[in-house]
Amino acid sequence: MSRWIVLMVLLLGGVVQAHLGNENDTEVRIYSDRMQVVTRTSIPFAWRLLGDRAPAVADDAGKDRARSLLVAEAAGLFKMTAGGKELPLIKSDCQFEVENDVAFVLTYARPTAWPVEVMARFFDSLTNLDSGTVRVFDFKAARFNSDLDPLAEGIIHQGQPSFSFSLETTTTPEKAVAGRIEVAGVRPHPEASQGHLWALVLPSACAAFWFFWLIRRRFRS
Repeated sequence: MSRWIVLMVLLLGGVVQAHLGNENDTEVRIYSDRMQVVTRTSIPFAWRLLGDRAPAVADDAGKDRARSLLVAEAAGLFKMTAGGKELPLIKSDCQFEVENDVAFVLTYARPTAWPVEVMARFFDSLTNLDSGTVRVFDFKAARFNSDLDPLAEGIIHQGQPSFSFSLETTTTPEKAVAGRIEVAGVRPHPEASQGHLWALVLPSACAAFWFFWLIRRRFRS
């Protein structure tokens, strides 16, 4: 009896680790010259996209037949907009990875306007219990996402299939302080800062000179 319990635990553990449902994890990778959207999901998810065109068996031959069809389907997985304007898709691809993962790779030009909105179009064919994750990485700093922390992340689902983010540069602390001073009615002047510095340095120099003169006079006497 104990052997059957151990076997059931191992089987259940294998099911939990494998990607068998409609899970989908999306990475938005920002490069200096392009943006890539990489969505990893399961074979059942990919076969659902193909419908009646899906091969009967997901063996090597079936994957070879499905790949070209999935490359075409990948183009409709997302609608990407930047600053309210749709980004044209440059290239789409599909790859079968280890443990039966399916990766859809979409390539766009690097956005020049913000915010960028990632709109998933595939949730209409899923249930309201299915969800996915979106994470944004700035790949200008490192080539591999294992070296990076996400700049933004969120959950998408049927009720909220879109996710927005922005990489606009923020105001530096120095400029922010100067801006608050100007708003208060005072404009910082370099001359005023230099005068304040001399007001601190001159008394200190005079005190040091007076102390040195006293010591020297004492030794002479």
